[in-house]
Amino acid sequence: MDGRIHVLDLSEPLPHDQAFYNEQADSQRNELLSDARNDVHAAHAPPNSSHGVTAGAGEVTANAGGSRTVSALRFSHGSIKISAGQTVEWDNQDPVTPHTITFGPEPPDLVDPSPDVTVDPDGARHAIIDSTSDSTHSGFIVAAPQERLGLPQAPLGVTRFRVTFPNAGTFPYICALHDDLGMTGTVIVHH
Repeated sequence: MDGRIHVLDLSEPLPHDQAFYNEQADSQRNELLSDARNDVHAAHAPPNSSHGVTAGAGEVTANAGGSRTVSALRFSHGSIKISAGQTVEWDNQDPVTPHTITFGPEPPDLVDPSPDVTVDPDGARHAIIDSTSDSTHSGFIVAAPQERLGLPQAPLGVTRFRVTFPNAGTFPYICALHDDLGMTGTVIVHH
């Protein structure tokens, strides 16, 4: 990639008006988000079950000049339909960026899980939501530093969060860090 910066005197007009730059930015944003959505769906299989959702996908590229990280701030399945009693698992496959799975209001502490969250024998966090008025929060789900190149060993990262839905209903959720960027979803539970 090659880029040039032209510094103009303050008295000189820009080559285009603001509407032109806004249109260009909108077009590029839509193209990037579309590509990211397609990449998440194509490159990442659902985790460990038929009711899996990838919570962000990322790629780190390193070369002699340094590294570059690209993250898709989306859930691979924005809406998922299950039957009452089933469990959905979210898996953060992004090697750098943390995400949360948050049902209900955002808690003041985004890093730690809500008190109702337990840990399954395989290390995944787990919650049960009985009603659409219940709330739960995964805390950060993210790869640990040792899972990244060149960083020291650390405790294993928590990259998976499960929620069991005993009852029917529509359950909206967000990533509390990236919901303003469109990282939202819904679990629709049928009888």
